[in-house]
Amino acid sequence: MRKLTFLAVLSLAVISCGSEEPAATTPADEPVATTVDHSQHETTTSDVTGDTSAADSSGEPTIEISGFAFSGPTTVSVGDTIRIVNNDSAPHTWSAEDGPFDVSVGPGETATYTFEEAGQFDYFCRIHPSMKGAITVEG
Repeated sequence: MRKLTFLAVLSLAVISCGSEEPAATTPADEPVATTVDHSQHETTTSDVTGDTSAADSSGEPTIEISGFAFSGPTTVSVGDTIRIVNNDSAPHTWSAEDGPFDVSVGPGETATYTFEEAGQFDYFCRIHPSMKGAITVEG
């Protein structure tokens, strides 16, 4: 009987190792690592949402990076300092197409940038070029 029980447990272990599903569940309050296939994700300027005064608890306008997409204000004023928060597990940049900023933000990090000139700035992530957005800086 012991041999049969041992073989059953061994068989389950081998099957679990080859399975794509996890053998055990994780409590809901514990973080779970996931893998994202970035080759299928496409972000456009329409993914940039939020009202023009979006700000976090610091009171500063905030661009959030999450799910390999930018979100946050589409309009700020000259002199405003904007926070760039990377909520993804991968590094990103917040880089102007033809403008003054090129900010690198690691996973879980926050960076800031102060606008000193008015204009329309199209931006993207140099690491993931399909991530795009635009912001207007009013004088």
